[in-house]
Amino acid sequence: MSDADRIKWNEHYRGRPCAAMGEPNPLLAEWLPRLKIDSASPFAADVACGAGRHALYLARRGWRVEAMDISEVALAGLAAAAEAEGLAITCLQRDFEPVPPAELPPFEPARYDLAVVMRYTNLPLIAHLARAIRPGGYLVAEAYLRTAEPGGGPRNPAYRVAPGEFEAAAARHFDIIACRDGLTTGRSGEPAAVVQLVGQRPG
Repeated sequence: MSDADRIKWNEHYRGRPCAAMGEPNPLLAEWLPRLKIDSASPFAADVACGAGRHALYLARRGWRVEAMDISEVALAGLAAAAEAEGLAITCLQRDFEPVPPAELPPFEPARYDLAVVMRYTNLPLIAHLARAIRPGGYLVAEAYLRTAEPGGGPRNPAYRVAPGEFEAAAARHFDIIACRDGLTTGRSGEPAAVVQLVGQRPG
């Protein structure tokens, strides 16, 4: 993304405490208790975390979390909330566009038990995330669908996927446990067409 994008997202989050961002995405709430994590101290990446509602949700349930976003304003609010609650959240300012080439991975290999990517569409990043997730670890993700009536979500079609596209990209690296298309309600109240996916790294 450009500096203009960073400034745009900083303005979006300025004056919005992360506690105001509400409950986690229902997909994460549904699947987190069902994931088979063989670790006494599970470790997650919240990619394009925004104000951090998913990072907070995970950390309050005993996870260590690395929360990543382009907006330093959003990350500062999340860091303050984590410190106030004594939560194990590390905030990292990251810009994933353009995606680094394969020889310059943005993550350490086999670092995470779980990666959460909610409503941020970046298909080339999936391969990097697969290498960053430990064998047997999980990807829980939701992306906006490209439809005739976009509804809630980004107007730029580059940040949406065609039906079947997200699953096909993830299936190159993960065993797909669940994948479904449907309508959900965004925080603005508008209906949004999305694809929801849960995948497990083989091994």
